[in-house]
Amino acid sequence: MQAKEIPTLPLRDIRLPAEPGFWPLAPGWWLLLGLALVLILWLGFKWYQYAKKKRRWQQIDHQLATIELAYKQNKNKQKLLADISVFLRRFVKFQLNQDRATSLAGQDWIDHLNQLQNDRPFMVFEQALTSGVYQNSYEFDAQDLLSTTQQFIKQHVMKPTLQARKVNANV
Repeated sequence: MQAKEIPTLPLRDIRLPAEPGFWPLAPGWWLLLGLALVLILWLGFKWYQYAKKKRRWQQIDHQLATIELAYKQNKNKQKLLADISVFLRRFVKFQLNQDRATSLAGQDWIDHLNQLQNDRPFMVFEQALTSGVYQNSYEFDAQDLLSTTQQFIKQHVMKPTLQARKVNANV
């Protein structure tokens, strides 16, 4: 017996579908891109805040350096006390946004400055900053006052503490 021949049909070749491209992206990639974008924006914002603080610190440090240079040139401790006192009041008013605190005087003013920091840096200069400003000659360590003021300012500009934020909210 002979096998029947099957008639051949004119069939076209099999065409495979095209390889999928990278576009459009799968939903997981969109999510990853979105998270990357949010991360980049957040890092950019944090960098901007840091750069702003650093510029502010440089400007404030320049003002303090001007006061220090004036003291080194004329060695007038009373003028230094007056300049530091005005500088601290401007700092508290404009940098820490505590307008009412600048109206404090004497012991209340020093207490306010000391409560802004845990280590109470201005206790040593209490008499100098309250009554020494109004005397013709008052002895104190000028270099220590300058360095204490610089550390106080730097801490509040570059690294605001939680306690300073609480005091800021209360005033």
